[in-house]
Amino acid sequence: MSSNWASRSLSATVAGAVLTLVGGCASGGGETAAESASPSSVLSPRPSTTVRPLSAEELAAALPEQGALPGYSVNSAPETKAGGDTSDASVRPKACQPLEDARSGVFADSVASAWVHISAAEFAPPDETLTFTSYRFGAAGAHLASLNAALDACPSLSLRSRYGDRVSTDVERVKDEVSVGHDSVSFRMHWTVDIDGFKSETYFLVTTVRSGEATVTGVSESSVGSQLSDAKKRAFLPKLDQKLLKRLADALGAAQHS
Repeated sequence: MSSNWASRSLSATVAGAVLTLVGGCASGGGETAAESASPSSVLSPRPSTTVRPLSAEELAAALPEQGALPGYSVNSAPETKAGGDTSDASVRPKACQPLEDARSGVFADSVASAWVHISAAEFAPPDETLTFTSYRFGAAGAHLASLNAALDACPSLSLRSRYGDRVSTDVERVKDEVSVGHDSVSFRMHWTVDIDGFKSETYFLVTTVRSGEATVTGVSESSVGSQLSDAKKRAFLPKLDQKLLKRLADALGAAQHS
């Protein structure tokens, strides 16, 4: 089926940010201690041409259910789609397209995807989406390579909102090492929004981990009032959760070799 979260427009994010500002509160990421794990110990055996891409139903079955993620609630049943998506053609520069695709849940070269929405039990971003995506042999690695190349080329990007105006976002690679899976990349996107005098800032943390010929992509969102100090804003930034990522990469690896 079509992706509800993948088609989220920036205007929806803006609306949520305004509500946050008007309500006088903001949500942010609670930090989780990193758990080290060498890539070779996480996934075995290594991917091969004999591994069949997982179907949408198999990906959905591998996603966490309520009670399976310590410290998190799973807030939706799995949603699925088969085949790739169409990218937003308004992204500029075009070299930055993979970054906006990853944020909005577009996986153009994929075989299938499945996703759920989660939230942390403690103080954390109000919305986080976990997506499992399968690829034909070699395409998952190419997807990670495209993200890395885009991050090297794009300190910022712009796109059109549903109202036709062009909005810009800053992009920053997250330097914290993600020590799970076969390969990974993580970055933040930052929008500053002013609607009728209400100013807010919205942050996305996007992390993709490759497990064989599939990926797990986590997208966390947090909005804060622009009047907050820089120190307060940093406290509300979505942060990497190494334990969560390891659990998800392990589940995705097990599904490919079951």
